Amino acid sequence: MMVGTLDYILLKKIYSNNLHKIVSTISTLSRQVELSQDTIKASLLNMVDNGSITESSGHHFHLTELGRKKITVIMTGGTFDIIHTGHIFTFEQARMLADVLVIVIATDKTVQKFKQHLPTNSQKDRAELVRHLREVDAAIEGSETDFFETVESIHPDIIALGYDQKHNEKDLYKKLHERGFSHVKIIRLKEHVFGKSTSKIVQDIIKHNYRDEN
Repeated sequence: MMVGTLDYILLKKIYSNNLHKIVSTISTLSRQVELSQDTIKASLLNMVDNGSITESSGHHFHLTELGRKKITVIMTGGTFDIIHTGHIFTFEQARMLADVLVIVIATDKTVQKFKQHLPTNSQKDRAELVRHLREVDAAIEGSETDFFETVESIHPDIIALGYDQKHNEKDLYKKLHERGFSHVKIIRLKEHVFGKSTSKIVQDIIKHNYRDEN
């Protein structure tokens, strides 16, 4: 069954709001999609009738299993400390593969563990910045203990790996199957714009500042 344009937008918003712990009410959704409450209400009630969403007390709307199946969710993750064109290229690649793009932001402790240094920006600041990018539907902070806790909360259809992320796809498929996510596909994204990386940008900033001081 084809999903109408407004229904499709609302399904995506309700899904993303749930990840961000935002209650999906008529007034909230009306504000988010910039349409009148009457228009939003008519579409929501239609989707309640066809079983795509449910309405709980307080007029809060939630996706049903049927509604969730009408959208495809892709997740990818990283540090995203200093956003550059390489990141945008990655987000655009991932966004073309699904209806909803969820970005998982590595926590400060996770970054320190794997990179031996803290990021320049805090995990909350990094998540807030990424969340406001046009290509991104949701951005959440990842688990510090178990990657699959994050998978459990997102329930993706696709996991997109960065071209340089050190994940073994066969091992990841095996673990996904063991955790009950055998339907999830894994896709390795292409290399981003050559010469664009956070570490390279930081090195250039240091060089420029050093020259200015001398």
